[in-house]
Amino acid sequence: MKKKLLTLFLSVMSALFVFGAKASASTISVVSDTAYAPFEFKDSDQTYKGIDVDIINEVAKRKNWDVNQTYPGFDAAVNAVQSGQADALMAGTTVTDARKKVFTFSDTYYDTSIVIYTRSNDKVSDYKQLKGKTVGVKNGTAAQTWLDKNASKYGFTVKTFDTSDLMNNSLDSGSVYAAMDDTPVVQYAIGQGKDYAINIKPESIGSFAFAVKKGGKHESLIKDFNEALKEMKEDGTYDEIMTKWLGDSAKASSKSSSSKPSEALNLTGDANAKATPTKETYTISMDSSFAPFEYQNGSGKYVGIDVDIINAIAKNQGFNVKLTNPGFDASLNAVQSSQADAVLAGMTITDARKQIFDFSDPYYETQNAIIVRKDQESTYSSLDALKGKKVAVQKGTIEEGLAKKQLKDSTVISLTAMGEAINEVKSGQVDAVDLEKPVAEGYVAQNSDLALASVALKVDDGDAKAVAMAKGNDKLKEAVNKVIKKLKADGTYDEYIKDASKYTAAE
Repeated sequence: MKKKLLTLFLSVMSALFVFGAKASASTISVVSDTAYAPFEFKDSDQTYKGIDVDIINEVAKRKNWDVNQTYPGFDAAVNAVQSGQADALMAGTTVTDARKKVFTFSDTYYDTSIVIYTRSNDKVSDYKQLKGKTVGVKNGTAAQTWLDKNASKYGFTVKTFDTSDLMNNSLDSGSVYAAMDDTPVVQYAIGQGKDYAINIKPESIGSFAFAVKKGGKHESLIKDFNEALKEMKEDGTYDEIMTKWLGDSAKASSKSSSSKPSEALNLTGDANAKATPTKETYTISMDSSFAPFEYQNGSGKYVGIDVDIINAIAKNQGFNVKLTNPGFDASLNAVQSSQADAVLAGMTITDARKQIFDFSDPYYETQNAIIVRKDQESTYSSLDALKGKKVAVQKGTIEEGLAKKQLKDSTVISLTAMGEAINEVKSGQVDAVDLEKPVAEGYVAQNSDLALASVALKVDDGDAKAVAMAKGNDKLKEAVNKVIKKLKADGTYDEYIKDASKYTAAE
C-alpha cells in the first residue's frame, strides 16, 4: 500500500513539474506542442513564439486572463487537458468528430492543409511526376496517411522520419526527392531561407481550434476565446499575426473558420493521425531468453524479432516504449496486474488467452521443431523414437501444450527459460527440446553440436503469434495492427524473419 501511495504522490508531483502548478484559482493553464513552427517553437533566444502563442496572448489580454502557458509536446498536452492537469489546449489541434467527443472546441482560427515540396530546382506540379521517386514525411501525421493512401496510385515510395529536421536534411542531400508537411510549416521554412519550392496545390485536411475538456469547468473559456477571435478578425489584429508568421500570401487561406476536415483522409479514428490522443509511453513486457524473438546479446542489450517489431510500431505511431524482460510467465502476470500494457513474447493466440487478453492481428504463423544432439540426429526419425525420453519445453508456451498432448509416452519437462532447456540437451540431462522453428534454427546455427530432428509436432491450423494487451486497450491495438500490416506489406517483416538464424541467446 505504501508503494502505491508513493507512486501516486510521485505521479502528481511529476504532473505539477511538467505542466506547472496553478499560481492561483484564476490562472488558466494552457498547454501546447513543443516544436511546431510557425505555430509554436522555441526561438534562438530560448523563448517560445509563434501563431498560437500570439493568439492566446492576445485573447488573454482582451479577456483579462491570467495565463500560464507550457509546451510539453502534443500528446502530453492532449492528455493533460483530458486528465484535468491543464485547463486548455492550443497546439495546432485539428477539429475532428473523434475529438469532439472529448473536447469542446472554439471557432476555428486556421484552415490547414498539407503540401508536397521539393528543392527549388526540382519542379513538381503533378503527383504523376513522383513516379519512381521517394517522398519523405513525418511519422504519425495526416501527411503520412495521405501519402500511404496514394503511394500505389502515383507510384512513389514513402520514407518516414521522426522530425521535420531529419526529413529536410534528407531532402537537402537528395536522399528523398520530395517531402510532404503542413503547408504553413513549409511556408515558414521557405520564409526562413530554405531553398524549397511549392508547385502543387495543397490538400485540405481541416481546421485548427482552441479546446477545453468536454463537460469540464472551463467550457466558459470557449465563449471568451470566440468573442476575442471575432474582435481580432474585425480590427485586423488576426491578419497582422498571420502576416507576421506566414507572409501576405497566407492571409487568404487562413481567414476562414468554417472549413470541414476532408472526408477522403478519414482522419476520424485514424491511428496515423498526429492528433489522436494516445499514451506517451507504453510498457511492453517480454521473455528474457527466447531467441530469435527476444534475447540478450553479448553486449547486454535485448534484441530480436519482437524487439524490432515493437520499435517499428513505436516509431511509426509516435509513442515511446519501455521494455522489460522478466520472462514469459511473469510477462503475462504483468499485463494482468496492470504493471505492463502489452506482452510481446512470441505469444500464441489461444481461446483460453482470449478470455484474458485482447490480441493484435497475427504477425507470425507458428512452426514447430525439435532439437537433439547432433550425434543422435539419425536416432530421431519419428515421434515414436521419443517414447520414454525426456523432452524439455518452455513453461507456459504453446509448445508445452503440444508436447503434453502428442508425447504422452515421453517425460515432458517444463523449464522457465529456453536457454536452460538448450543447456540441458547439450549436457545430456534431457534428450530433446521442443520449440518454435525459427528459435530452433537460431540455436542450431550457433551450436555445432545440435541439430534439428527430421520430425516435428503437429501445429494446429491458425496457430499464430500476436501482441497481447489488456482488455479494452483499443488505441494501442489499432496502432499495432496498422503497423503490423505495413511491415508485412513493405517486406520489412520478411527481413526480420530472414535474419532470424543470426539470433541466438549466446550471441
